[in-house]
Amino acid sequence: MEFETLSYIDILKNDYSARSSLNHSYSLRAYARDLGISSSMLSELFNYRRKLSTKKAEQILKRINLSEREANVFMALVKKESDRSTKINKEGQEALEKITKFEAKKSLSLESFKLMSEWYYYAILTVMELDQYDGTALFIAKKLRLQPQTVQQAIDVLVKLELAEERNGQLFCVEEDVSTTHDIASFALKKFHKQYLMKAAESIDKVSIDKRDVTTMTMSVDSKKIPQAKKMIAQFRRDICKYLENGEKNSVYNVNIQLFPLTGDDI
Repeated sequence: MEFETLSYIDILKNDYSARSSLNHSYSLRAYARDLGISSSMLSELFNYRRKLSTKKAEQILKRINLSEREANVFMALVKKESDRSTKINKEGQEALEKITKFEAKKSLSLESFKLMSEWYYYAILTVMELDQYDGTALFIAKKLRLQPQTVQQAIDVLVKLELAEERNGQLFCVEEDVSTTHDIASFALKKFHKQYLMKAAESIDKVSIDKRDVTTMTMSVDSKKIPQAKKMIAQFRRDICKYLENGEKNSVYNVNIQLFPLTGDDI
């Protein structure tokens, strides 16, 4: 399990590191103030000489910027590491196992992803979430401007992977918010990302500016901050998806963010 060696203290340390990287004068005393605890308590926590109660952990959660998933992991770890009772420990362990099983179900293995590395597989699943979707492959083909045969072949693969299913003659998405495994380089993943980059480039000529946003920034950076920058981009992706998917669903969009080196030493 990925949480076996992780402590909620590590999550707090990562949060402090992220804040201090943006402000070099940001101190542990300032961080303790922002968490609503004393600097001595923070020192004891960071040195693993003290443990949080669930009540105090809930208060701290309101003061740190964690995603819903990260907050759930944080609280589960607090309970797992608690000295109060074996019952609380068990609750934490069970919560972590539940999170792990849920994410394993949602995350495609590399082998599965190889079967659906064309750009339109994810697009087909997303069309199935549109409000006006009528449950047919023909609707999907028209919406994505694809050949019906291509759509049907893709649906056959999605059904095989249990990501889609047929009910009463209609096709439905089984799992929403499916993701791939993270930071794995493969031919299939490279092909997938290249296709979306090409479609983003095509949109410059084919899509009106009021319906797209293609921008770029070039900057001189501290390369040691790239891992944290990737986490910030991941959080932004979650936030923008949550915002755009809340309400009427009448179009399928793709958010494509690029952060990459231009200098030879980093390539």
